[in-house]
Amino acid sequence: MIKIFLNLCIVFNTVFMIFDVYAQTNKKYHFVRIKGLSEQVVGEKLLFEIYRRAKIPIDITPMTGSRALAEASSGRKDGETLRVFALGNKYPSLIRVPTAISTLTTQGFSAKNIDINTVEDLKKYSLVRVRGVQHTKNITQSLKNVHVLPTSELLIEFLGRGRADVGLTGRLNGLSLIKASGLSQVTIVGKPLKILPLYHYIHKKNKALVPRIDAIIKQMVDSGDMKKLREKYEREYLDSINPIR
Repeated sequence: MIKIFLNLCIVFNTVFMIFDVYAQTNKKYHFVRIKGLSEQVVGEKLLFEIYRRAKIPIDITPMTGSRALAEASSGRKDGETLRVFALGNKYPSLIRVPTAISTLTTQGFSAKNIDINTVEDLKKYSLVRVRGVQHTKNITQSLKNVHVLPTSELLIEFLGRGRADVGLTGRLNGLSLIKASGLSQVTIVGKPLKILPLYHYIHKKNKALVPRIDAIIKQMVDSGDMKKLREKYEREYLDSINPIR
């Protein structure tokens, strides 16, 4: 009798898991991303392609970095498009999909003739970064000469007007800001300060979705599709930018 009961429990548990996975993959998911960052725009396109291959419909809403994190970690949204590895350690409600989708190059930009090759070099200069962006926050957390701005557009404006020596942002984002603003005097300075893998995060309420999405990401990475698509989307994004007249 006990054996029959245990077998029934296993059957019911299996059926429940099957229905849970079915429910998780047959609804529309709503993710968020950080607005105003080029790497996030490219990441959005990659995520749409990943979920298209999974045959799962999604929406993605751009928000400020802080608000996006609050919406995703609380479960009001289903997760975040792209974030750095460290985010998953700080917010246990967000599950990091194991295989990275992209990379983020933290780069210094300036309108001045200076050279930045290490984080230690940053101590010599006045810095600006964008609020809610984890990778630049991590690099500058021990520094005192940092001004935090609400948008990337303000960052490039500060540099163009000489109100700060160095702006820290993603390489692609900085290049797109320079092109859009027409501030050709602002350029990349020095070497990349850090190159970080970027991961998709799913709220724990949708945990049944993680293995399926990770399998598709891994397949795309192993086949080379992910790299080709990322490079294609980056080119298209930069080509689409028209400088402000």
